[in-house]
Amino acid sequence: MPTTTAARIIDMLERRGRFMSLRRRVGTTATFTEVAVRGVARGYRPEELVGSIAQGDREVIISNAEIEAAGFPGPPRRGDIIVIDGVTTTVQAPDTRRLLAETVGHILQVRG
Repeated sequence: MPTTTAARIIDMLERRGRFMSLRRRVGTTATFTEVAVRGVARGYRPEELVGSIAQGDREVIISNAEIEAAGFPGPPRRGDIIVIDGVTTTVQAPDTRRLLAETVGHILQVRG
């Protein structure tokens, strides 16, 4: 049973989010493991374009619920792919959020 905070994240994503695909390449093959996740994507504001964040990058927030339920191999990591409305993006910087011992969500910087 998710914590109250995790349940709030899931509820927000169910109301405001849209389906996206999280993909990870299996080894060096052209095969991917994939999971459908609900997420919210937004472009970065000009004042946020610092460090490794480039113009055109987006921030994507996803819950960990679908990842865990599908048995996806771990949290999102650099190089994973997020397909948003048919557009393929690549995870540049993942930020996994935990509450106590529970992984509740992920904030991803994506490019593409």
